[in-house]
Amino acid sequence: MDNSPAHTTRSSSPRELFKRNRQTISTFLAVLLACIVLLPLLGHKPLTNWDEGIYAEISREMLSLGVLFPHWNYQPWFEKPPLMLWITALFFKIFGVTEFWARAGSAFSGVCIVALLHAWLARRDILAAWLSTGILLGTLGFLHVCRVGEMDVLLSLGCCIVLCGLTAIQDRQLSGWYLFWAGLAIALMTKGAASIVLVISTFLFAALERWNSTRLGRSFWLGLLLFLALVLPWHLYMLHSFGTTFLTEYLSFHVLVRATHQIEEHNTHWWYYLWVLLISAAPFALLYPFALIDSLKRKELRAWAIFALVVIGFFTVIQTRLPHYIAPAYPALALLTSVFLADRLRQFQRTRRRPLLSFWTTVTIAAISICIASAFLTSAPRRRLHEAKVSTDVVYAEKESVQLLRDVFSHPQPVPGPLLVWWEGNARSIATSLFYARRSVQQVQLKPLPAGTPTDKYLFQPETLEDAVSPGPRIILLDKSLVQQIPSEFSYRQILTGRAMEVGVIARN
Repeated sequence: MDNSPAHTTRSSSPRELFKRNRQTISTFLAVLLACIVLLPLLGHKPLTNWDEGIYAEISREMLSLGVLFPHWNYQPWFEKPPLMLWITALFFKIFGVTEFWARAGSAFSGVCIVALLHAWLARRDILAAWLSTGILLGTLGFLHVCRVGEMDVLLSLGCCIVLCGLTAIQDRQLSGWYLFWAGLAIALMTKGAASIVLVISTFLFAALERWNSTRLGRSFWLGLLLFLALVLPWHLYMLHSFGTTFLTEYLSFHVLVRATHQIEEHNTHWWYYLWVLLISAAPFALLYPFALIDSLKRKELRAWAIFALVVIGFFTVIQTRLPHYIAPAYPALALLTSVFLADRLRQFQRTRRRPLLSFWTTVTIAAISICIASAFLTSAPRRRLHEAKVSTDVVYAEKESVQLLRDVFSHPQPVPGPLLVWWEGNARSIATSLFYARRSVQQVQLKPLPAGTPTDKYLFQPETLEDAVSPGPRIILLDKSLVQQIPSEFSYRQILTGRAMEVGVIARN
C-alpha cells in the first residue's frame, strides 16, 4: 500500500510530460511529416533548363571560383543575390554535386516553413496547427516549388519570419523587430527586389493599425543594424568591384524590364494568378476568400492577410507573370485558412453532437478524398502550367543531351577546353549542358553571325566552329543530323550516340 502513490506518479509521468511539451512534440511530428512528403525522390530526375540548371551550376562553380560573387559559365553573374546559392554550394561541398543537393535548399526551407507555422499556431490552437500543416503540404503549388532547385521557398521562409515579427510587435512585444529585420535580410539576400512585397505589406499594416513611434524602441534600431550588417557588405563589395555593370544587370533587366514588359514569351492575362491559385491550391483556394475576410477582422492574423493580398496584387501588376512568383503567399494563405477552418469545424462538431473520434475520422476521410479528387481533376492544367514552352522534339533532345553528358563526363575526359554545342532549329538553353559537362560551354555554328543579330548568353551566343576548335581538339555535343555537315578540314570521332543527339571529339586536320 505504501508504494501505490509512487507507482501512480511514475505511471502518469509520461502523460504529464506530453502535456508540458505538447507544442514541441506536435511541431516535431509536423516536421517529420514534412520530411516524408518533401524529401523522397528529390534527386531522381535530371535538373531542368533555365532557373534550376542555372542556379545549380552557379553553386557548383563557387566550389572552384570562390563564393564572394557568383559565376555562370565561368563569367561573373549578377542577376540575383547569393544566399540560396551559398547554401547549395555548402551542400555540394559537404555531400557532393548531385540533383538531390541542388534541390535540398528549397525542400529544407519548406520543412522550416511547416515547422514555423505549426509552432506559431500550436501555442493557441493545436487543431489549427495541424490543419495548417495539412493544407500547406496538400497545396500542390507549394509542393512544386519545394521540390525544384529555385529560390522562392527560401524567400517565403524569410517572409514568414517577418510576419511572425510583425505579429509580435502588434502585441507590444518589441523584440519582434529582431525577427522582422532578420527575415527581411533573408528575403533580400535570396531574391533581391522581390522582397519589396514585405516593405509594402509592412507600411500598409502599420498605417491601418495606426502605429506610432512607441512601436519602435531600442530593438528596432538594433535589428536595423543587424539587417545592414547582413545585407550591405555583399552589395557594397559587388558595387565596388563591378560598378554600373553590376547595377545594370542586378536591377535594370531583371527588375524594371520584367515589371514593365511581358518577356520570354510569358504572355498572360491580368487574372492569371487567380487561375494559378485555383489549379495549384485546389480545393483550398475555394476557402481563401472567406479566410481572408475573416482574418482581416482578427488582430493577430491581419498582417498575414494583408501580406497575402499584397503578394497576389503586386505580382498581378507586374507584366511578366510566372506561377512561382506568388509562392510566398501559400504559407500565409494556409495559416489563415487553417484558423478559419478550425473554428468552423469545431462549431459544426458541437451542433452535430457526434462522438469526437467518429466526427474527426469522418472529416479526415472526407478531406483526403476531396484533396485526391482535386489533384486528379487539376492535373492536366497544372502540367501545362509548368511545362516548357518548346516543341516535344526539343524537350526530348534536351533530355537525351543530359543523359549523354552524364555518361560521357562520369569519368575524366582527356580532351581539355569547353564543351561545344551545335544544334539546328530553335534556340535551346545551355543551362543543363553546362551543369552536367562540369566545364564551360560554347555554342558554335559554321558561319559568323551577321552584324546586329541579337544574342542571349543562355540561348544563343555562338562563335564559329573554326574559331572554337582552333586552340585544339574539343568535345562536342550536336544533333546527329549535323554530323554530315562537318567541313572536310575537321576530323570527328564519335564517343556516344543517342536517337537524336551524339557526343564526339572534333579537331582540325
